[in-house]
Amino acid sequence: MANQRGRPMKARPRILQAACDLFLEQGLDVSLDTIAATAGTSRPTLYSHFPGGKDSLLVEAFSFLNARMQPSLRQMMADNADDLPALLLGFAKVVQEHFYAPAHIHFQRLLIQVLVQKPELYATLKQRPTGRVLQALAERLTQYQAQGRVQLDNPQLQATAFLGAIMGYPFPGALIDQQPLDRDVLESLAHSAVTSFLIAWRYQ
Repeated sequence: MANQRGRPMKARPRILQAACDLFLEQGLDVSLDTIAATAGTSRPTLYSHFPGGKDSLLVEAFSFLNARMQPSLRQMMADNADDLPALLLGFAKVVQEHFYAPAHIHFQRLLIQVLVQKPELYATLKQRPTGRVLQALAERLTQYQAQGRVQLDNPQLQATAFLGAIMGYPFPGALIDQQPLDRDVLESLAHSAVTSFLIAWRYQ
């Protein structure tokens, strides 16, 4: 890939993809020169897109990694627009498969290392579009509430509670152990959360 130099506007996604791959392979010690070379671009071009250097690139790469979830999420929502139980199970599957994936767990550990050393970066991370999953679910719950099919006090808060439930108590342990959770356990957790929330929301 190192010889595939392109227009500057094309360089950013290549840099982010290379950064994701190399951070996972080599950790935080990977050099910006290596990332630039793998992306088929130059160090000055890398800095033009990520003037904050490696720290900025790590945060942006995390957002880039999370964005991979969006196509599956949009397709799932389109397929289950009128079936809330299936929609909630679909949300659970997409979110669990993404965040419990070994690569994502490893990347989050790297990010935590950097944030512990440089907590000021958290402000930058909070500006990234990380709430799209939450917002999508909250909007859909608002639609169901308007139709009289669920009874909610606060769709945004209820969406937050549901996403927390499907991620579950085991997630911090998975980050520490760097071990993916058994799929059957995740599926059982998802079904339990969906059943409980549908009852609590008085789904009709």
